[in-house]
Amino acid sequence: MRLAYPRWNLYPVAAMGLAPFLWAISRATSGKQAFYLGWLYGAVFYYVLLIWLNILVVYHFLMPPTVVVLALYLGLFKGLFARLMWETRHRPGWALWAVPAAWAAIEYLQSLGDLGFPWGYLGHSLWRHPLLIQLVAWTGVYGLSLIVFWINQLVCDVARRLWRDDAAPSAIVLILRVAVLPLFAAAMFFSAREVFRDTQNPTFYVTPPLIVGIVQPNIPQRDKFRSYDPDTPESERFRLQREMFSKTVRMTRQMQLGAESDTGKMPAPVEPCDLIIWPESAMTDDFFTLVPAYATYFRDLATTLGAPLFFGATNLLLFHNGRFLPAEQFDPTDYRLHSEAYSFEVYNSAFLAEPRRGLHPQVYNKMHLVPFAEGIPYVRFIRPLVEVISAIAQMEPFEPGKDYTIYEIRGRDQNNPPLRFGPLICFESCYPRLSRTFVRRGADMLVIITNDGWYEQTAGPAQHELEAVFRAVETRRWVVRCANTGISCFISPLGVIEKETALAHDATIKHRVQGVKELTFYARWGDVFAWLAVAVTGGFLVACVVARKRRQ
Repeated sequence: MRLAYPRWNLYPVAAMGLAPFLWAISRATSGKQAFYLGWLYGAVFYYVLLIWLNILVVYHFLMPPTVVVLALYLGLFKGLFARLMWETRHRPGWALWAVPAAWAAIEYLQSLGDLGFPWGYLGHSLWRHPLLIQLVAWTGVYGLSLIVFWINQLVCDVARRLWRDDAAPSAIVLILRVAVLPLFAAAMFFSAREVFRDTQNPTFYVTPPLIVGIVQPNIPQRDKFRSYDPDTPESERFRLQREMFSKTVRMTRQMQLGAESDTGKMPAPVEPCDLIIWPESAMTDDFFTLVPAYATYFRDLATTLGAPLFFGATNLLLFHNGRFLPAEQFDPTDYRLHSEAYSFEVYNSAFLAEPRRGLHPQVYNKMHLVPFAEGIPYVRFIRPLVEVISAIAQMEPFEPGKDYTIYEIRGRDQNNPPLRFGPLICFESCYPRLSRTFVRRGADMLVIITNDGWYEQTAGPAQHELEAVFRAVETRRWVVRCANTGISCFISPLGVIEKETALAHDATIKHRVQGVKELTFYARWGDVFAWLAVAVTGGFLVACVVARKRRQ
């Protein structure tokens, strides 16, 4: 099954790779054995899928055992599914629907809460095939997962019949499974045909084309980390911050004046951008918001470039003796002398610098933090426990944001209707709930900024990129993804990657995008399909309990 995902992307494997696992469950001698088989499968699958996380050992010595714990945790969901499937062994009528529904329901449950991790789903294996994934505008990825699972179950059951397994489903059940496949194919075909036709209609878009530019500065994460690590000498931190910032600005000016830097072709005619995007943590000075010179510089830079500049940086809110202290009242000298009187709230944030206006007063603060890397899940208000966990994880937790900030740009013709975009920072791009909420609140486009430099040239950046493809199709919006070391890309409302950069390369790319107002069924109503799968699974469990009581 690992072969179905980046970096191999052998998606046909996903249609049959589960069959041996399903066969093993069918031969389990007890529900407990089925659970442990599922747990084993899930833990091994997720470990080999996420093995690239071990590269983070250079930042924390506990990463290798942490990856094992993560795999064991995610494996529990597959164990729960296996236990549910085992319960259908003598109920062929329920097995036809309850088992595929249980798979979709378990995937959905895996995405919930602070520890939710919607990664490596069956439907994700189709990410490079726009014709096959348009159904997610109705069902989310869970509809695709159910279809792919249905095929796996059919392969397994046919093999069991050919092997003359006495417990194999009857021929009638197999015929019913085959009969449903044309319905799935029709749903995928008509959902694709409709939207491919609609997107060719100019009225589908509500803004004229605007040129968006992405700057991928390709800063090695070790340099970026040292630029804000308190153990780095102050002079070295300042030098690194200055060099990284200068490189990013230099690439931005080159993009506004000439050709894209990663094409290797002759210079193209100048085509200035209407919006320029830098990646997450493009600024690594923690005191960015407290130094007035930065605000002046970004106002002048955006004015010189002639376009708004969107970028990631730390948002530091300062408190003096428990009272909020505006940035303009911050006295660095007093802070050095009486640091015990000061406290901070720190956010992982995104800023918009506008020509002549400077930094936009609204700042987007990341809402869904990476557990144990950016935030402490569930117990963040229990201060002593947070301090213990922070010490073990060697991290200072960010505060989670609360507001869905939406920004507007108009391009060079101020008479044009504004293009409104909603920002997502890094891990947030994995959660459809966030992108749906932005779209329902008026976002015509989604912008993702991330720093996947942590994972260097592993499969991690591509596995992260595929999530953005599904956010585009679910909401029917252009998605612009800017990454520090790659992969940066432009994704159309059809989920087509129109342009992308290579991994670990200095790159600047531009593309025309347009705003869309249409709300898909999924954007409007959310995970109705997933909850239907949960309801079917719950109904099956109730039926099992009732049957057991009757036997007693």
